[in-house]
Amino acid sequence: MGFLARLLLPRKVRRARHPGRTAKRAVTPKLVKKVRRALHPIDNAKYSAERSIATSLRSGKEKRKAPINPVYMHGNCSVRHRTAEAAARCRNG
Repeated sequence: MGFLARLLLPRKVRRARHPGRTAKRAVTPKLVKKVRRALHPIDNAKYSAERSIATSLRSGKEKRKAPINPVYMHGNCSVRHRTAEAAARCRNG
């Protein structure tokens, strides 16, 4: 599976594309999996780098916050106005 597919497709979709692989993965003991990964340290390092990049890109989108902008309020008005002019034009206060 390519790097772009990891970025663009959700994990559920990627897993559903290979149902036989999922069944095989569930049957294989953990000890065997660990031995297989240990046999390919270069591939393992490459895979972990790709995962960390993809995870950071994907999680960065969700956690990104809007920049803090000043809010203008006046009197008893509960509306948070974006500009001082909007607060001056407001009919609530």
